[in-house]
Amino acid sequence: MQNLINSNSLQIAQKSLDALWLRQQVISNNIANVDTPEYKCKSVEFEDILYSALNGANSDVEFQKQLEEIEPKVTCDNSSQMREDGNNVDIDEQNIELTRVQLQYQCMSRLISDELSRISYAIKGGA
Repeated sequence: MQNLINSNSLQIAQKSLDALWLRQQVISNNIANVDTPEYKCKSVEFEDILYSALNGANSDVEFQKQLEEIEPKVTCDNSSQMREDGNNVDIDEQNIELTRVQLQYQCMSRLISDELSRISYAIKGGA
Protein backbone atom coordinates (compact mmCIF):
# COMPACT_ATOMS: atom_id res chain seq x y z
CA MET A 1 0.00 0.00 0.00
CA GLN A 2 2.83 2.36 0.91
CA ASN A 3 4.36 1.97 -2.57
CA LEU A 4 1.10 2.65 -4.39
CA ILE A 5 0.06 5.75 -2.52
CA ASN A 6 2.58 8.04 -0.88
CA SER A 7 0.24 9.38 1.77
CA ASN A 8 1.59 10.08 5.24
CA SER A 9 -1.77 9.44 6.87
CA LEU A 10 -2.03 6.03 5.20
CA GLN A 11 1.54 5.18 6.18
CA ILE A 12 0.85 6.15 9.79
CA ALA A 13 -2.33 4.06 9.72
CA GLN A 14 -0.42 1.11 8.27
CA LYS A 15 2.27 1.40 10.97
CA SER A 16 -0.49 1.60 13.58
CA LEU A 17 -2.14 -1.55 12.22
CA ASP A 18 1.20 -3.36 12.36
CA ALA A 19 1.69 -2.27 15.97
CA LEU A 20 -1.84 -3.33 16.92
CA TRP A 21 -1.31 -6.72 15.29
CA LEU A 22 1.93 -7.19 17.25
CA ARG A 23 0.22 -6.02 20.46
CA GLN A 24 -2.55 -8.58 19.89
CA GLN A 25 0.04 -11.35 19.48
CA VAL A 26 1.94 -10.29 22.61
CA ILE A 27 -1.23 -10.13 24.71
CA SER A 28 -2.33 -13.54 23.43
CA ASN A 29 1.08 -14.91 24.39
CA ASN A 30 0.75 -13.37 27.87
CA ILE A 31 -2.65 -15.03 28.28
CA ALA A 32 -1.29 -18.38 27.07
CA ASN A 33 1.49 -18.15 29.68
CA VAL A 34 -0.66 -17.12 32.63
CA ASP A 35 0.24 -20.36 34.46
CA THR A 36 3.91 -20.53 33.40
CA PRO A 37 6.22 -20.09 36.41
CA GLU A 38 8.68 -17.19 36.13
CA TYR A 39 6.95 -15.84 32.98
CA LYS A 40 7.09 -12.06 32.79
CA CYS A 41 4.34 -10.08 31.12
CA LYS A 42 5.27 -8.35 27.89
CA SER A 43 3.81 -5.28 26.23
CA VAL A 44 4.22 -3.26 23.05
CA GLU A 45 5.38 0.34 22.95
CA PHE A 46 4.33 2.27 19.87
CA GLU A 47 2.39 5.46 20.47
CA ASP A 48 5.20 7.25 22.32
CA ILE A 49 7.73 6.10 19.70
CA LEU A 50 5.49 7.43 16.93
CA TYR A 51 4.91 10.73 18.72
CA SER A 52 8.61 11.29 19.43
CA ALA A 53 9.73 10.41 15.93
CA LEU A 54 7.17 12.53 14.14
CA ASN A 55 7.56 15.57 16.39
CA GLY A 56 11.33 15.50 15.93
CA ALA A 57 11.13 15.94 12.14
CA ASN A 58 12.18 19.37 10.85
CA SER A 59 11.38 18.84 7.17
CA ASP A 60 9.11 16.78 4.95
CA VAL A 61 12.04 14.59 3.89
CA GLU A 62 13.07 13.98 7.49
CA PHE A 63 9.42 13.34 8.43
CA GLN A 64 9.12 10.73 5.65
CA LYS A 65 12.38 9.05 6.68
CA GLN A 66 11.41 8.88 10.34
CA LEU A 67 7.97 7.59 9.43
CA GLU A 68 9.49 4.73 7.43
CA GLU A 69 11.82 3.78 10.30
CA ILE A 70 9.19 3.66 13.06
CA GLU A 71 8.81 0.18 14.53
CA PRO A 72 6.90 -1.00 17.60
CA LYS A 73 9.00 -2.32 20.48
CA VAL A 74 8.21 -5.32 22.69
CA THR A 75 9.13 -4.73 26.33
CA CYS A 76 9.17 -7.06 29.31
CA ASP A 77 7.94 -6.14 32.79
CA ASN A 78 10.60 -7.53 35.10
CA SER A 79 9.79 -5.14 37.93
CA SER A 80 6.62 -6.69 39.29
CA GLN A 81 5.67 -10.09 40.63
CA MET A 82 2.05 -11.01 41.20
CA ARG A 83 2.45 -14.57 42.40
CA GLU A 84 4.91 -16.61 44.38
CA ASP A 85 5.95 -18.58 41.27
CA GLY A 86 7.33 -15.36 39.73
CA ASN A 87 4.61 -14.96 37.10
CA ASN A 88 3.26 -11.40 36.83
CA VAL A 89 0.44 -11.80 34.27
CA ASP A 90 -2.85 -10.26 35.38
CA ILE A 91 -5.37 -12.25 33.32
CA ASP A 92 -8.19 -9.74 33.81
CA GLU A 93 -6.01 -6.85 32.66
CA GLN A 94 -4.81 -8.85 29.64
CA ASN A 95 -8.36 -9.78 28.60
CA ILE A 96 -9.47 -6.15 28.82
CA GLU A 97 -6.40 -5.05 26.87
CA LEU A 98 -7.03 -7.69 24.20
CA THR A 99 -10.60 -6.49 23.72
CA ARG A 100 -9.43 -2.87 23.49
CA VAL A 101 -6.77 -3.74 20.90
CA GLN A 102 -9.25 -5.76 18.83
CA LEU A 103 -11.62 -2.80 18.74
CA GLN A 104 -8.79 -0.44 17.80
CA TYR A 105 -7.71 -2.80 15.02
CA GLN A 106 -11.24 -2.97 13.61
CA CYS A 107 -11.54 0.81 13.72
CA MET A 108 -8.16 1.39 12.07
CA SER A 109 -8.94 -1.19 9.36
CA ARG A 110 -12.21 0.59 8.66
CA LEU A 111 -10.51 3.98 8.47
CA ILE A 112 -7.97 2.67 5.96
CA SER A 113 -10.67 0.97 3.92
CA ASP A 114 -12.74 4.16 3.83
CA GLU A 115 -9.73 6.25 2.79
CA LEU A 116 -8.86 3.84 -0.01
CA SER A 117 -12.49 3.90 -1.16
CA ARG A 118 -12.38 7.72 -1.32
CA ILE A 119 -9.13 7.60 -3.31
CA SER A 120 -10.60 5.03 -5.69
CA TYR A 121 -13.71 7.16 -6.12
CA ALA A 122 -11.56 10.20 -6.94
CA ILE A 123 -9.42 8.25 -9.42
CA LYS A 124 -12.53 7.00 -11.21
CA GLY A 125 -13.76 10.57 -11.52
CA GLY A 126 -16.63 10.19 -9.11
CA ALA A 127 -18.15 7.26 -10.89
